[in-house]
Amino acid sequence: MHTLSAGWIAAIGWLWVAAIQQHILRHDVAPPNYAAGTLVSGIIPALLLAALGAILNRWTGPAPDPALQRREWWAAFWWSLVPNAMLFTTVWVMIQEAQ
Repeated sequence: MHTLSAGWIAAIGWLWVAAIQQHILRHDVAPPNYAAGTLVSGIIPALLLAALGAILNRWTGPAPDPALQRREWWAAFWWSLVPNAMLFTTVWVMIQEAQ
């Protein structure tokens, strides 16, 4: 959950920067409140995912040894790779369609 929420925050950050750039290109001024609505609507679900990950981590407890803990983090990274790639692809398509 932590790796997925980190990817989500990075994707929202990319979308936010692109939204500001596009608004400046179209209107020659920054968007109202610097597009804070995009940040808020994207960061809230990411924070909920991170909180859910922390709750699940507390509920299940730590791995019995450091090697297993490291393997679990690697597995989490690889399992979140495709959803994060889908997030970044979605942001890329949204940016391309808005141009």
